[in-house]
Amino acid sequence: MSNGPDNILGNLAGQTDFVEAEKLKIVEQHLAQFNGFPENGAMLNRLNSALVEGREISGADLSFYYHELKEAELMASGLSYEEAHTTALEFYRVSPFSVYHPEVIKTFSYRFSKVWLKAWSIEN
Repeated sequence: MSNGPDNILGNLAGQTDFVEAEKLKIVEQHLAQFNGFPENGAMLNRLNSALVEGREISGADLSFYYHELKEAELMASGLSYEEAHTTALEFYRVSPFSVYHPEVIKTFSYRFSKVWLKAWSIEN
């Protein structure tokens, strides 16, 4: 995939949705098993804010939300994390770089390689 948000967002480019409390709880419970990832906490904060504000999400927020929901579903059906992660990305035809918002990547830049910055055209 070439650089730029629309290219890395695959089938989710231009799409929007609302965060649902029940689904957000699934995402939170799913991510609880992967302790120690502050970028996941930051993404959850973004989703919680959208829920409280009744605001639609798009872009990386939507990609993260849908990805984690699908990954949770697949792991519950018996897939390993690696299989579920790859299958969830393929399901939405998104780049692995699509699941973290550029602001989160900037905030936790020490956790992301330069490839992530390039994918989102972030200057460092």
